[in-house]
Amino acid sequence: MLYIAAADELAAVEEFRAAPDVARDTHELSTQQALDLVPVLRTQRAVHCLYEPDAMDVEAAGLHQSYLRGLRQRGGRVVTNCAIGSIERASGQWSVRTGDETFAAPILINAAGAWADEVATLAGVRTIGLEPKRRTALLIQPPAALTVDRWPMVIDIGESFYFKPDAGKLLLSPADETPSAPCDAQPEDLDVAIAVDRLENATTLSVQRVTHRWAGLRSFVADRSPVAGFAPDSEGFFWLAGQGGYGFQTAPALARVAAALAMQRMLPAEIAEHGVDVETLSPRRF
Repeated sequence: MLYIAAADELAAVEEFRAAPDVARDTHELSTQQALDLVPVLRTQRAVHCLYEPDAMDVEAAGLHQSYLRGLRQRGGRVVTNCAIGSIERASGQWSVRTGDETFAAPILINAAGAWADEVATLAGVRTIGLEPKRRTALLIQPPAALTVDRWPMVIDIGESFYFKPDAGKLLLSPADETPSAPCDAQPEDLDVAIAVDRLENATTLSVQRVTHRWAGLRSFVADRSPVAGFAPDSEGFFWLAGQGGYGFQTAPALARVAAALAMQRMLPAEIAEHGVDVETLSPRRF
């Protein structure tokens, strides 16, 4: 991953470097070194450069399918295309009624993403102020003379755009966070145009055609940290929400944290030793 900044963004670079979550192997590159990696960068936009050599992509579809296989191997079932009619608690059990089925369990885990507050409302549980925000992405075909596969992901220090290679094309985003109601998010023409404009201002590329465009929802609470824990106002209602844009990256660890909390066990030692504090995740903080 290559972070770039203009001459007047030195303060932002220093603030970024001081952040506790910056990878240890992140180091400075000269403008020429950055151009050696990504030759289309405009020099005035790559005056200050930070490089994280061990950053990796998550193969999201493969990871998702592996989790689904694990669920099924443990006797779980994925049910789709069923609207929730009602959620009630009685005699120590939660009951979730859909069109033709009722699911019952002593613990209800609310992992409904952008819809988590809506699920809480159906259950009569106080909401956590979840804010879904739209993020736009698009694919463009780079010039035939360019081989982009070995380029790093490039992101400006203010996180106003990023681009990275994707199966011979370039994926880019304006890094937008537009408030949205929970929905099947669709890209807006303006956001697509902003992404293209920011790419063209930071590089010598000229976008002739957008081959694909899409949008998704990233959900945050006020402090932008995930929420994992039992609701303070309703027995057996467990929150697992607010992962922002880091759901896939945090999934292995956050799922283990949630499982431990839901079963009232100690956190796994290798997670606790990183300083994870259950109170910073708890819905009680609201």
